[in-house]
Amino acid sequence: MMYEWSDIETAVELTKKGLSINDIKKFLNYEIKPVITPYDLLDVICNYFKVHPKLVKGNNRNRKYVRVRKMFSYFACIKYNIIQSDVAYILNKERTVLVHYNKTIQDYIDIKDSETINNIKNINDLINNGKEIHRL
Repeated sequence: MMYEWSDIETAVELTKKGLSINDIKKFLNYEIKPVITPYDLLDVICNYFKVHPKLVKGNNRNRKYVRVRKMFSYFACIKYNIIQSDVAYILNKERTVLVHYNKTIQDYIDIKDSETINNIKNINDLINNGKEIHRL
């Protein structure tokens, strides 16, 4: 892997501050992750919950659709660092709604909600193992 000079300088400075190589790689975002677009991610999550993406993008307040929107927002914004305004555009929501969605999922994780933790683990497995995802 080729590093840019600025990456090397940053790594030296971080090493001086006591960070490990793994921490520096995380900071520089050089972890290997599968390439996935926000729309691919939405499809994976919708298929996991057996919901069509068009139903998730509306204002329907059905718990099933809201749960999918929250999970998509969490994965897109927190796990993949996709810009909130882009995620809000995909879901046809205000950016502030995503802040609420992400906080809600984080609260479930903090209280160790088994359903949420299992859903996150299973979606991570689908994405990272490259299992074939079929469109609805």
